[in-house]
Amino acid sequence: MINLLETSYDQCLKCNACVVSCPVSNATLDFGGPKHLGPELKRLMENQELIDDPRIELCTLCGNCDISCPENVHVTTLTAQVKAIHAEMLGTKFRDKILSRAELVGKVASTFAPITNTVMEIKPVRKIMQRIMGIHAERKFPKYTFNNFNRRYKKKTAKTKRKVAYFVGCYATYNAPEVAEAFVEVMAYNGIEVANPDQHCCGIPMLANGQMDQMMKNATFNVNSLLEYTRQGYDVVLTCTSCTLALKKEYVSILNIPGAEELAEHVYDADEYLRMLHEQGEMNTNLAPMNVKAGYYAPCHMKSQGIGNPAMDVLELIPNYQIQDLAAGCCGQCGTFGFKEEKFDLSLKIGIQMKEAVEELNADYTVTECGMCKNQLDQLTDKKVLHPMQILSESYNNANNTKKRHA
Repeated sequence: MINLLETSYDQCLKCNACVVSCPVSNATLDFGGPKHLGPELKRLMENQELIDDPRIELCTLCGNCDISCPENVHVTTLTAQVKAIHAEMLGTKFRDKILSRAELVGKVASTFAPITNTVMEIKPVRKIMQRIMGIHAERKFPKYTFNNFNRRYKKKTAKTKRKVAYFVGCYATYNAPEVAEAFVEVMAYNGIEVANPDQHCCGIPMLANGQMDQMMKNATFNVNSLLEYTRQGYDVVLTCTSCTLALKKEYVSILNIPGAEELAEHVYDADEYLRMLHEQGEMNTNLAPMNVKAGYYAPCHMKSQGIGNPAMDVLELIPNYQIQDLAAGCCGQCGTFGFKEEKFDLSLKIGIQMKEAVEELNADYTVTECGMCKNQLDQLTDKKVLHPMQILSESYNNANNTKKRHA
């Protein structure tokens, strides 16, 4: 039986800061909000039958409650444990087990990519999926590609002064290899070779669905694999904010995996890494001008890292590039949350603020680092969505082509 962490939450002031910042609490009264998980922790620990409360499944583990707490109470750490206990006590739906296996689904779906993508567009098929599995028929799915990143890029070592071990993540591997390729290209323009270490799904989808044991297996593998690189001088860099949060925080605070704290000291979001290079005078700033107006959407798992807004900091280095923070709260997709039939409408309701912000700004396109935020943006808006690495890659390429023409 999974046990709750031996942690004191007596410092909770019942101030409601977490409730105010909770996207689910702001969209529905069905969720009691994160506050009751603070002061009532001891009741939960002493009387675990309270954990069969189904409302716990409305928590998305977005981390906004942790950010807002003036007393630094890590409510999501407890919630993740409670979700795991809830799943262990009552079982997990087949649908939720499938959704939590992003890597397995990615491997299978990308192997049959043309068929997968076509089938997922057929409405009768989607309605059958909704009836049988509980995946909403109107929810858009990201496309899969047969020529995924692992097929395209097999480099395991790097020889440059600065070396990067790239934790690609499931989305950039199976759905958007163009993001991974853009990252490798951006690093190359900065004189940095990129290695693609052996890795498994970061485990965030498993954590959200109460599959703590499976996440532990994945996380242990990832920590051991990546430590082999960091101990040889590599930096671990990621292009997915959820994966970054997992390696920086969840492996340490929730799973307490040996070596996770050591690894976390070498983990960077891709934009954060470039910002650091710039601050140290090491970033290549030969960026071609781009006459673009863009809206930036900050994923919850980026804000949870407490590193500011590195994507905007870096993109603002591009001459003539205008980018504005949409400041739009949670997107509502929340990983696997938004795919579920019973949570689809709530997911869209949470995302209304984001939709309205995109429409009001009316930029050329929207920028975000998170693949699932992109999925919700695609669902709710008609603007193209790009990853910061794709934009930087384009600017570098344009500058390089201009240089060649004038050579």
